[in-house]
Amino acid sequence: MSPMRAAGWPGDRELNKTIDAFAKLGVKVMITELDVNVLPSTWDQGSADITHNFALQQKLNPYPDGLPAAIQQQLAARYADLFRVFLKHRDAISRVTLWGVADQDSWLNDWPVHGRTSYPLLFDRQYQPKPAFEAVIKTAQAKAIPASAAKTSEPQTENASR
Repeated sequence: MSPMRAAGWPGDRELNKTIDAFAKLGVKVMITELDVNVLPSTWDQGSADITHNFALQQKLNPYPDGLPAAIQQQLAARYADLFRVFLKHRDAISRVTLWGVADQDSWLNDWPVHGRTSYPLLFDRQYQPKPAFEAVIKTAQAKAIPASAAKTSEPQTENASR
Protein backbone atom coordinates (compact mmCIF):
# COMPACT_ATOMS: atom_id res chain seq x y z
CA MET A 1 0.00 0.00 0.00
CA SER A 2 1.23 3.45 -0.76
CA PRO A 3 2.07 6.12 1.80
CA MET A 4 -0.32 8.23 3.79
CA ARG A 5 0.15 11.62 2.17
CA ALA A 6 -1.92 13.95 4.28
CA ALA A 7 -2.80 14.24 7.93
CA GLY A 8 -6.38 13.05 7.40
CA TRP A 9 -6.14 10.96 4.26
CA PRO A 10 -6.95 8.21 3.76
CA GLY A 11 -9.57 7.98 6.46
CA ASP A 12 -9.66 5.02 8.83
CA ARG A 13 -12.74 3.57 7.13
CA GLU A 14 -11.11 3.64 3.69
CA LEU A 15 -7.87 2.24 5.08
CA ASN A 16 -9.70 -0.62 6.84
CA LYS A 17 -11.62 -1.47 3.66
CA THR A 18 -8.45 -1.47 1.56
CA ILE A 19 -6.53 -3.71 3.96
CA ASP A 20 -9.52 -6.07 4.18
CA ALA A 21 -9.75 -6.25 0.38
CA PHE A 22 -6.08 -7.21 0.04
CA ALA A 23 -6.31 -9.67 2.93
CA LYS A 24 -9.30 -11.40 1.26
CA LEU A 25 -7.08 -11.95 -1.77
CA GLY A 26 -4.75 -13.93 0.46
CA VAL A 27 -1.80 -11.62 0.13
CA LYS A 28 0.20 -10.06 2.94
CA VAL A 29 -0.21 -6.31 3.10
CA MET A 30 2.92 -4.17 3.37
CA ILE A 31 2.60 -0.54 4.40
CA THR A 32 5.52 1.17 2.70
CA GLU A 33 6.93 4.68 2.48
CA LEU A 34 4.80 5.89 5.38
CA ASP A 35 4.97 9.53 6.34
CA VAL A 36 2.30 12.05 7.28
CA ASN A 37 2.47 15.51 5.75
CA VAL A 38 1.04 18.28 7.95
CA LEU A 39 1.83 21.12 5.56
CA PRO A 40 -0.69 22.73 3.22
CA SER A 41 -1.16 20.91 -0.05
CA THR A 42 0.01 22.52 -3.25
CA TRP A 43 -2.48 20.68 -5.45
CA ASP A 44 -5.50 18.46 -5.31
CA GLN A 45 -4.40 15.40 -7.25
CA GLY A 46 -1.85 14.18 -4.69
CA SER A 47 0.77 13.35 -7.30
CA ALA A 48 4.43 12.72 -6.54
CA ASP A 49 5.54 13.87 -9.98
CA ILE A 50 8.95 15.40 -9.33
CA THR A 51 8.51 17.84 -12.21
CA HIS A 52 5.83 19.68 -10.21
CA ASN A 53 7.40 22.55 -8.31
CA PHE A 54 5.88 25.58 -6.63
CA ALA A 55 7.27 28.92 -5.53
CA LEU A 56 8.00 29.37 -1.83
CA GLN A 57 5.15 31.23 -0.14
CA GLN A 58 4.49 31.73 3.56
CA LYS A 59 1.10 30.00 3.24
CA LEU A 60 2.85 26.85 1.92
CA ASN A 61 5.63 26.97 4.53
CA PRO A 62 3.82 28.03 7.71
CA TYR A 63 6.30 26.46 10.19
CA PRO A 64 9.84 27.29 9.00
CA ASP A 65 11.17 27.48 12.56
CA GLY A 66 9.52 24.41 14.06
CA LEU A 67 6.22 22.65 14.38
CA PRO A 68 3.84 24.23 16.91
CA ALA A 69 2.72 22.02 19.80
CA ALA A 70 -0.88 21.86 18.54
CA ILE A 71 0.26 20.60 15.13
CA GLN A 72 2.65 18.14 16.81
CA GLN A 73 -0.37 16.74 18.67
CA GLN A 74 -2.37 16.47 15.43
CA LEU A 75 0.51 14.57 13.85
CA ALA A 76 0.75 12.30 16.90
CA ALA A 77 -2.99 11.62 16.79
CA ARG A 78 -2.83 10.72 13.09
CA TYR A 79 0.06 8.31 13.60
CA ALA A 80 -1.81 6.74 16.55
CA ASP A 81 -4.94 6.36 14.38
CA LEU A 82 -2.93 4.75 11.59
CA PHE A 83 -1.21 2.31 13.92
CA ARG A 84 -4.52 1.38 15.56
CA VAL A 85 -5.72 0.33 12.11
CA PHE A 86 -2.46 -1.49 11.36
CA LEU A 87 -2.61 -3.36 14.66
CA LYS A 88 -6.25 -4.28 14.06
CA HIS A 89 -5.07 -5.98 10.87
CA ARG A 90 -1.80 -7.38 12.26
CA ASP A 91 -2.59 -10.82 10.83
CA ALA A 92 -2.78 -9.35 7.32
CA ILE A 93 0.07 -6.82 7.54
CA SER A 94 3.59 -8.22 7.30
CA ARG A 95 5.42 -4.92 7.80
CA VAL A 96 5.19 -1.16 8.15
CA THR A 97 8.08 0.85 6.71
CA LEU A 98 8.47 4.59 7.15
CA TRP A 99 9.86 6.89 4.47
CA GLY A 100 12.85 7.86 6.58
CA VAL A 101 13.91 8.30 10.18
CA ALA A 102 14.13 12.01 10.93
CA ASP A 103 12.45 15.12 9.54
CA GLN A 104 15.70 16.59 8.25
CA ASP A 105 16.09 13.68 5.85
CA SER A 106 12.53 13.71 4.49
CA TRP A 107 12.02 13.85 0.77
CA LEU A 108 9.28 16.42 1.44
CA ASN A 109 11.81 19.09 2.44
CA ASP A 110 12.26 21.37 -0.57
CA TRP A 111 9.67 19.48 -2.62
CA PRO A 112 7.32 20.38 -4.14
CA VAL A 113 8.15 23.82 -2.72
CA HIS A 114 11.85 24.69 -2.80
CA GLY A 115 12.87 26.05 0.61
CA ARG A 116 9.96 24.48 2.51
CA THR A 117 10.51 22.72 5.84
CA SER A 118 8.54 19.53 6.43
CA TYR A 119 7.87 17.46 9.58
CA PRO A 120 6.38 14.11 8.40
CA LEU A 121 8.34 11.54 10.42
CA LEU A 122 8.62 10.22 13.98
CA PHE A 123 11.94 11.89 14.87
CA ASP A 124 12.87 15.57 14.72
CA ARG A 125 15.88 17.15 13.02
CA GLN A 126 18.12 16.26 15.96
CA TYR A 127 16.94 12.61 15.80
CA GLN A 128 14.94 13.02 19.00
CA PRO A 129 11.57 11.25 19.27
CA LYS A 130 8.57 13.46 18.59
CA PRO A 131 5.14 13.15 20.24
CA ALA A 132 4.15 11.06 17.18
CA PHE A 133 6.76 8.45 18.13
CA GLU A 134 5.43 8.31 21.68
CA ALA A 135 1.87 7.97 20.30
CA VAL A 136 2.89 4.98 18.17
CA ILE A 137 4.59 3.30 21.14
CA LYS A 138 1.59 3.89 23.41
CA THR A 139 -0.78 2.59 20.74
CA ALA A 140 1.32 -0.54 20.28
CA GLN A 141 1.55 -1.11 24.04
CA ALA A 142 -2.21 -0.73 24.43
CA LYS A 143 -2.80 -3.27 21.65
CA ALA A 144 -0.07 -5.69 22.72
CA ILE A 145 -0.94 -9.36 22.76
CA PRO A 146 0.04 -11.17 25.97
CA ALA A 147 3.10 -13.34 25.31
CA SER A 148 1.19 -16.50 26.20
CA ALA A 149 -1.42 -15.77 23.53
CA ALA A 150 0.92 -14.52 20.81
CA LYS A 151 1.40 -16.59 17.69
CA THR A 152 4.96 -17.52 16.97
CA SER A 153 6.39 -16.90 13.55
CA GLU A 154 9.79 -16.87 12.00
CA PRO A 155 11.25 -13.36 11.71
CA GLN A 156 11.50 -12.06 8.17
CA THR A 157 14.97 -11.51 6.85
CA GLU A 158 16.00 -9.91 3.62
CA ASN A 159 18.85 -11.09 1.45
CA ALA A 160 21.45 -8.33 1.70
CA SER A 161 23.72 -9.93 -0.91
CA ARG A 162 21.60 -9.11 -3.94
